[in-house]
Amino acid sequence: MRAEEAMWMVDPDYLQKVQTEIKDTSRAFLIEWMIDVHRKFKLVPEALYVTIHIIDQYMSKKKVLKSQLHLLGVATLLIASKYEEIYPPELRDFIAVSENKFSKNMVLEMEREVLMTLEFRITAPSSYRFLQRYRRLSVSLNDEEVFFYAQYLNEIALLDASLLRFKPS
Repeated sequence: MRAEEAMWMVDPDYLQKVQTEIKDTSRAFLIEWMIDVHRKFKLVPEALYVTIHIIDQYMSKKKVLKSQLHLLGVATLLIASKYEEIYPPELRDFIAVSENKFSKNMVLEMEREVLMTLEFRITAPSSYRFLQRYRRLSVSLNDEEVFFYAQYLNEIALLDASLLRFKPS
């Protein structure tokens, strides 16, 4: 994982270089919503990290309008849950949690656009995977309370785009 992590890092300045309408606060609000939806669907933790990785990878390559940001979030969570979950939520569930703002075709078209742009390369070593590894190796991280606190800090860090400059490890 340590050998691969540098290959998959996103330019931490992509919001300034590529995006014109999306700022770090817009990204943070989207990710905060994604965390809530992730918890609502009781998805595996890695699904959240894959989702955010896909969002950052995509937005570092393509300009996204502010009006498309929510749609991008739904499509990327759909992609990640298909990849990580044994029984992912259905498309209609994602549309319902978005208050039916999007049609089925809109979500599927955004999903296709994201996958084509990223050439279907959607996973990378995440900070959560490293945390799991450290947990196995560390006496203190074997304590459930310490692990969940570390996981909480890890999730908070997802909100701050400036932290993309650091390797997941």
